[in-house]
Amino acid sequence: MNCQDRMLSHLAAKCMASFVIYDVSNNIGSNHMWKTAFTETFQSTAPSSALDTHLWALTEIIKGILKLDYVNKREILMKLLADLESSISSLYPRLLFQVNPKQTYVSRNDTVELELSVCALLDLVEVLNAARLWHGLCSFIQRLAFLQTSALLHVTLSDMKEFVKKRALLLLKRILIQKAGEEWGFGESHSKERDEEYSTDLLMMANAVLQEVEAGWLRKFHIKTRASFFGGNKVNVSDGEMTDAVMLRAVSLILIKSLEIKTRHGSTQGAHRALDVYPYLKELLGFLQQHVLHRKVDTHPCSWILVVFVDQDDDLIESAKVLITLYLHQRSLSSSEPAACEWGCNPHCHFTLLLRSLSFDHTVLLDFLISDETCFLEYCVLYLKHLRDHWQDLCNACCRIESSEAETHVIPVVSQRFDCPQSKIAGLRPSLVDYECSEDSEDEERSMPNFQMRKNAEEQEAEINMRKAELTASRAADTLEKMSMLFTEGLSGKVILCLTELRTVISRLHSRGLFPYNPSSLLKLLLAVESKGQLENPTSLQLK
Repeated sequence: MNCQDRMLSHLAAKCMASFVIYDVSNNIGSNHMWKTAFTETFQSTAPSSALDTHLWALTEIIKGILKLDYVNKREILMKLLADLESSISSLYPRLLFQVNPKQTYVSRNDTVELELSVCALLDLVEVLNAARLWHGLCSFIQRLAFLQTSALLHVTLSDMKEFVKKRALLLLKRILIQKAGEEWGFGESHSKERDEEYSTDLLMMANAVLQEVEAGWLRKFHIKTRASFFGGNKVNVSDGEMTDAVMLRAVSLILIKSLEIKTRHGSTQGAHRALDVYPYLKELLGFLQQHVLHRKVDTHPCSWILVVFVDQDDDLIESAKVLITLYLHQRSLSSSEPAACEWGCNPHCHFTLLLRSLSFDHTVLLDFLISDETCFLEYCVLYLKHLRDHWQDLCNACCRIESSEAETHVIPVVSQRFDCPQSKIAGLRPSLVDYECSEDSEDEERSMPNFQMRKNAEEQEAEINMRKAELTASRAADTLEKMSMLFTEGLSGKVILCLTELRTVISRLHSRGLFPYNPSSLLKLLLAVESKGQLENPTSLQLK
């Protein structure tokens, strides 16, 4: 594992990881040789291939243990982390604090080694946080990212390669939105088990982020004019296209999620501790204006959320949900609803602009509600509750959007990101079987041991898709008539029409037992909003 040949050391690390997983699983780590090797490397080795190999091996060891189906998994992990706590605790600040934005005397080889070692360390930090999030484990080394958040933020201001900065930002984002390790499958069969200090540590991280923003972090943060992939910086970017969307999304989510955590804590402390989110969001809008918004024709401040998150459904819905909570928090302080558009935080604008980007297609909303790839159900319920009690605010928001576009002579352009097969919309997984082909079904039956169980689930999904197709086809005859009426309604009329169609199709699916969960509460909200909208807009199109 100390070999300079990275391919050879990588193979050695894989062997070591397999051995350690076997040792700790069967003997609770009775072999001390590998512990000594890891401890000595973490305590004394400078950034190098040997350090990277040991960090990678430990990351794979923890991943492997997390995936084991052992009753004493928690005991195994806690023993492993306790043995290495001291050495890793000293390694974390030693590596990250070497990243100095003003450091110019370090040789290029040393810089490359440092960049690779920092990335290997960040991978380890994420898997440690995944173990904490999904299994309720908490040790000191699992709190390092929370206790020293500023070190991660300083990495993003350094002269290191873009892929290192991006890795640090994505780690912060995943921790704050509580999705660390999700892409490794840790959340598929486990519910989140919070330890007692988790909420406190999240607040500590949020405070550190907000303090850095106050100190000018966004003004110092630089995003290249071209996105970088795998450490490079060569990619074709068309004129007017956003630069590095991954970085912009991460920065935006990190800030607004930190604000949400801080405001949620402040609400328990009383009005005298309430946080004013307006300055932070204005700072974010200024940052986005500098990097991307100045290239867009649509000048409405609330459109920034679609501009930044247009290519990432889960982040888009997460951001919309967070911004509702910030809006409600700020409104409880000043009740200044019209001013929300000035800082891009009006949830009525966000919802209307989202529907417009989908051509007011209720079937896309249905896909969002059925899919588990986003938190759209939570967002939808939260917004509909607010809309039910503040319908006029939606009408005002729609008028402001229309007025803004009329003044700037903007013709709304429907987003093309959903012009794809139904199975790929909103992250829905495509069916394993083409049910129009009997041969495919027979092959699937022979190849899958749990065929009957999977078949039932797939048939139910296929039935839902079929029913949705039937409902869509049944409306094909009067599509032109509806569209002609739709564009005479105004934005608020289009919103109520879309929600009415959504309620209708959910009710039909639910009545036939084809909806994947009980949507009764959602249907009540949709019906209440629909009734309020029809009272306010008696000429709107009503569906039976």
